[in-house]
Amino acid sequence: MTVPRGPDEVRTALVDAASTLLGEKPPQRITGRELAERAGVNYGLVHHYFGGKSALLSEGLAHLAASYALGERADGKPGDWQPSQPFSIRNRPDYLRAIAFASIAGEMDEVSTIHPVVEASLAEVADRRGCGEEPTDETRVDVAVAIMFQLGWCLFAEMVTGGLELDVTEHDEVEARLRLVLRAVLLGLDVGEAARGIREAEGT
Repeated sequence: MTVPRGPDEVRTALVDAASTLLGEKPPQRITGRELAERAGVNYGLVHHYFGGKSALLSEGLAHLAASYALGERADGKPGDWQPSQPFSIRNRPDYLRAIAFASIAGEMDEVSTIHPVVEASLAEVADRRGCGEEPTDETRVDVAVAIMFQLGWCLFAEMVTGGLELDVTEHDEVEARLRLVLRAVLLGLDVGEAARGIREAEGT
């Protein structure tokens, strides 16, 4: 392992270490010494460059979010998906796990970051509904519901599929209906019909 040298290399190594560890375990189980060891630098540099563990973890989560927003794979190479696509976050299990770990640990305030598709989703929904550039309270709530649907399915699809003994076809049907529900929520269509697999035309 090449030892990072100079401020830029050290900061980059520490942020990369934080990003990796956040995808492996809850924030409270990550120590400053572990971050330094993973980065290959002296422990004192965590405080020198970031002021402490919390600020570094926040930078690490922001780095994961930015990488996901760019449609990058975990290795930094371009992915074959767009972050605005439904359930696309499962292409970045490291970022998904990092969000889940921080949330379960009650430490989202410590390592908080804006989900990279939130603002884009708000703008798209406002535009397609003819609400103008500024999102309304209704669109904010609808986008929140849609994001929770997506995160929930990405986190628990395997458990639900196994628990209900769904085969591949049934699994795909669940996801297809969830996609219709998401579309209905975001476009203000009939969610009940969408849940039953009925595709409603936009604007009706």
